[in-house]
Amino acid sequence: MQHLVNSIKIDLQTIGFSETPELVEQVKNELNRVLRFRKDVVAADFYFSEDGTNPETNKMVRWRLGVPGNDLFAEARSASWASSLRNAGEKLRRQFVD
Repeated sequence: MQHLVNSIKIDLQTIGFSETPELVEQVKNELNRVLRFRKDVVAADFYFSEDGTNPETNKMVRWRLGVPGNDLFAEARSASWASSLRNAGEKLRRQFVD
């Protein structure tokens, strides 16, 4: 499903389950946190899937940021969507802050 945050198009795809309002809110909050460090983001794609049977690492988030030049990409696995989203956001932030 597509959403809009600060005029940035967000594409949110959930594989094997339906998105919830809480998940959408977590995505928007994490995107706003990352936007504090980079202002030229034009799009953000989020892919959520449950992979494997290990409950410690079965929540996978893949996150692509559309920016001028090469897009940035990060993925993370964890026991919760919030943790995976935060970890992927940190990986993205390190790509353009360091």
